[in-house]
Amino acid sequence: MKVEGSENDSNGIDPVEEVSPLALLVTNPPPDALPEGWIVRRAHSQPGYVYYYNQITGETRWDLPFVGNLEGLKDTLEDLANLAKKETEDNLQSLSKKRSILKSTEVSGGGTGTGTGTGASSSSPSKSKVQQPLTDESKKRSRGADRDPRERDHHQAHSHSHAKKSRSSGSGSQPEKVRVLHILKKHNKSRRPASWRMPKITISKQEAAEELTELISILDESKADPQELKATFQELAKTESDCSSAKRGGDLGFFGRKQMQPTFEAASFGLAVGEMSRIVETSSGVHVLLRLG
Repeated sequence: MKVEGSENDSNGIDPVEEVSPLALLVTNPPPDALPEGWIVRRAHSQPGYVYYYNQITGETRWDLPFVGNLEGLKDTLEDLANLAKKETEDNLQSLSKKRSILKSTEVSGGGTGTGTGTGASSSSPSKSKVQQPLTDESKKRSRGADRDPRERDHHQAHSHSHAKKSRSSGSGSQPEKVRVLHILKKHNKSRRPASWRMPKITISKQEAAEELTELISILDESKADPQELKATFQELAKTESDCSSAKRGGDLGFFGRKQMQPTFEAASFGLAVGEMSRIVETSSGVHVLLRLG
């Protein structure tokens, strides 16, 4: 309510307009609620900024997530995909039954005869017995019986060798390749003291290690949640890493042995999936690693 004709007008003081809370909500409505799973986080790499983090998928983004009826569209697409899958499975089952019937007819030598002759009687045990279709196991035994003995011996030896090789490559052995994210901090003693972030790097090795230690302390706060740790690591790598892989969130992809510097390789292959390293030194600078696969 606006007050008029009061003594304040003559004293040069502007009248005060009372605004109800409802009017404030109309002129300044609150922001829409975030979609399920999304929360707002303070950006460590960009002071004064926030980003959005999905607690379910681990996705991060700077812009506001879509608030429309995306879930309804997603459910509709999933229903259509499930319907198409069910129809495909039904068609495959029907086709499999038809093939089994045809194989049964061929094996019994029936040709086109289906018992229409006068001699086809249900009282005859030899003719009333239905020939069952061959299973995969019986087919394997049949093929094995037709082989030459020397060929069978070779096949058995090959199978034994393959099984032995499969056992030797089990979970207890070292992987042939690993996939890691990393953040690199270069210093003035690096083999190439320059990066996309800074054309000439002048900080000392100790200063680079101190900067990396600060990043590790931020990452340690997310270690309890693997998805959040990965998302935070990628966010920091995009802005803080001196490696060109920063544009991919520090992702180096899969690599094998002897493709990286020895200390980097040893640290990468020594981590468990989801485990983060401490500081690793190479001629490129100082690193922190997170193994993904």
